[in-house]
Amino acid sequence: MSTVTAGEVLADRVAQFKQTQEGRVAVQVYEPKVLPIIVKPKASSWEDLEQKLKQVINLPGLWVTVGELYDQGYGAELETAAEIALAVHKKESPCNLFATMVSKKSGNWFTKTLKKTHEVWQIRRNALHVMERLNLAATTAKKVLSIAWKLKGSIMHYLGLATEQGTGIKNPAGVFFALTKQRKLQTGSS
Repeated sequence: MSTVTAGEVLADRVAQFKQTQEGRVAVQVYEPKVLPIIVKPKASSWEDLEQKLKQVINLPGLWVTVGELYDQGYGAELETAAEIALAVHKKESPCNLFATMVSKKSGNWFTKTLKKTHEVWQIRRNALHVMERLNLAATTAKKVLSIAWKLKGSIMHYLGLATEQGTGIKNPAGVFFALTKQRKLQTGSS
């Protein structure tokens, strides 16, 4: 066991003080980590949102409705609704699907679309939580998001099982993926 003399400690402290005074101390710059999954889009300006919505709006009257919703503070919801329309459309065009989502006549905006966008955000939040808790690489984001969509809220249950303290699990990520794969096999989905 080595002991440090008071003189050595004092010399170290004086050297640190001199470096600080001379400005030679290495400064660490904090760079925020880019998240692999965007949970809720940031508030875009109208011009930015308009560029994204051009993919899903083909009716001039719909721009008025969308503008009113944007003015009411639903910019992120509109952007997410456009993402949903682009991702989900099969036989129907994304323009028709988006029009149905925001239409005043059908009343879907407050009854269905807002609930769906908030559900999308929750699923993304769960997927991001899984990635952080299991220390997964950003390259696995699509796979985790796919699992989150299939399992909805139960993904957090599987995360809890895989990361439970005191169980001696050495590879929680492996256990998590095994549990979710087993769940998919039980429900008969691919």
